[in-house]
Amino acid sequence: MPDPINRRYFTAQSTITGPVLTRIWNTPNRVYAQKFKHVIEPYFRLSRTTPIDNYNNIVQLDSADYVVGRVTSLQYGLNNRLYAKKDNAREIVTVSMSQSYYTDERAAAVDREYQSSTYNTSPRPSHLSPVALQAHVSPTTATDASFRAEYDTQFNALRTLAANGGLNSGWVITNVGWSQTRFIPGYNSPLSASHFLNAATNVRRPGGALGATYVFNYDVKQGAFVNQRIIGHYNTQCCGLAVEYQKFNFGTASSAVGVPHDRRFNISFTLAGIGTFSDLFGAFGGQQGMR
Repeated sequence: MPDPINRRYFTAQSTITGPVLTRIWNTPNRVYAQKFKHVIEPYFRLSRTTPIDNYNNIVQLDSADYVVGRVTSLQYGLNNRLYAKKDNAREIVTVSMSQSYYTDERAAAVDREYQSSTYNTSPRPSHLSPVALQAHVSPTTATDASFRAEYDTQFNALRTLAANGGLNSGWVITNVGWSQTRFIPGYNSPLSASHFLNAATNVRRPGGALGATYVFNYDVKQGAFVNQRIIGHYNTQCCGLAVEYQKFNFGTASSAVGVPHDRRFNISFTLAGIGTFSDLFGAFGGQQGMR
């Protein structure tokens, strides 16, 4: 039996923030807030990863397996923050931009801070990461939205775009997401391009005894749902019942799975102080999350 492979490395980071520029506006007659504060915050982050002597022997299955050793990186960026104060101060808008430089070109393609990391060697290796632009807006405590884009400075093209939004009214919780990975000639293949829309809505009565959830993931590029899930539940002090219907469309992965589509109907029971009982594809296994 072959011996297991272990690796040991250390990463040290140091962040410098500033100089910080601040401006405050007093608005005592406004209903939304009596004071606004704008903060401009440049920052620099220096990171060093020690050598990984057996890097070539590591089986690369997860993103953490691609960490490159003997690398120094410098991330530089600018944060813009807007706060509003009524009863308490709250951050309502954040816009940030950042980019990283790496002494080893291989590390630029596998940095987990960037969504467009390819985990392979680019045809044109670079010491620079893409430029990441990120914005977050939260006008009320019940609503928020975020947007992120990554721009490739070598090919002068957008690699990825993503947007998410949420609403929490107490008895209705909704989250909607959209993402797109673009095809860039010379950088990636047409097969790596993707376009997805996903959403999840949860409706429940006050107290949470009765509720329902609907979740879907839609492949805009293929024009088909990847998966859909409908869940209904009812809970009392002593027991609970949940019913779930799932529908999967495996698409191009159907050859590996063996079937093009899959439908599942699950029922689970919960008894207080004892546990949950369900079929094999219910609460105890087989459920596939959103992509």
